[in-house]
Amino acid sequence: MEENFFKVIAIAATSFCLTGYLFSRLFKRNDVADILWGLGFLLVATLSILFAGELTFKAKFVLVLVGIWSTRLSFYLFFRTIKKTEDIRYANWRKDWGNKEPLYAFLKVFLLQSILMVLIAYPLALIVLDKEMTVGPLDFAGLSLFIIGFLFESIGDYQLSCFKKNPSNRGRIMSTGLWGYTRHPNYLGEVLIWWGFFCFTLSSAWWPYTLLSPILLTFLITKVSGITMLENLLKEKGEDFRLYTESVPALFPFKKRHFIIFTKALAVTLFLDFLWLGTFLNDFYISQSQHLARVVNGKFDAVLWATILVYIFIPLGIVYFSVLSSKSRSMALFKGSIFGLVLYTVYEFTNIALISDWPIEMALIDILWGPILCGLTALLSYTETKKE
Repeated sequence: MEENFFKVIAIAATSFCLTGYLFSRLFKRNDVADILWGLGFLLVATLSILFAGELTFKAKFVLVLVGIWSTRLSFYLFFRTIKKTEDIRYANWRKDWGNKEPLYAFLKVFLLQSILMVLIAYPLALIVLDKEMTVGPLDFAGLSLFIIGFLFESIGDYQLSCFKKNPSNRGRIMSTGLWGYTRHPNYLGEVLIWWGFFCFTLSSAWWPYTLLSPILLTFLITKVSGITMLENLLKEKGEDFRLYTESVPALFPFKKRHFIIFTKALAVTLFLDFLWLGTFLNDFYISQSQHLARVVNGKFDAVLWATILVYIFIPLGIVYFSVLSSKSRSMALFKGSIFGLVLYTVYEFTNIALISDWPIEMALIDILWGPILCGLTALLSYTETKKE
């Protein structure tokens, strides 16, 4: 595997560097490097396929994710780039470099980015080349991070594009939509996506070597070529940008109160569900589901990692869809109850539709419990918000 990995790296780096540089000479603009950035990772993944032979399920799955992300990003940057002159960052460098621009462009833009690209892309090559990697619990964490990151990046880009198309917004700061949660939703999305790819490698013995990838990308975005460089330019907008930075976080849209609310929701969910499933109706659920569920000695023998994820996502959904969007305790109760009704109804009807002999009586009780659990959790979590 090591020999194939280095072949992939060598070919990808050389191809990115030379192709990018030739395009920059042809079109007389160095920001073509941004367009090729996403495609470079797709190139690494594709080359890995050529050396890997037969692919595992995980490799195929992650390659689809890479293809979706890189294609979307590259097309977006392509159409954004052709509509304007060279990006101001590259234009300033061109001016500073003077007669040495061709050499510095090759070394500091394309050669440097090709090296960074292959370092960051290591998780993708490992996922494809390591045939011993299996699907495990942390892959679900990786997928969740990818989905959230992709939504932040793609929708953030779309909202900013729509904002800039409106002539009345010229010179103004985008502070609505996702840009009201974080000053850089597209960068946040990029960071989450690569931490997601890292999570996919954790079932490999080689995973420690992939940790450099998300750390390096996060460092570059937060300290080097991303947020720092862009915000130095945005400072020219004066008071509007200063007020924006005071009210909206630079990258991660989480505040102390969000963690307090989630912790409260988590505690309430666990307490209520323990009383319901573990005490009051334990015998009922056991008798109804023992022919289908993991039951040992009259008790549920749940898969620990799946149980943990259930009790993360339920309060997370309650907080986001019911608590944070409500302006009163009564509305939090209402929205939480509706959320629980939808959540549990979809779960039960899916099981009834697909699983033979799914207990219809248990489904009825569960659909009653969903609104109670989620409604009370939302109500009590909102109370904690008000106390702050």
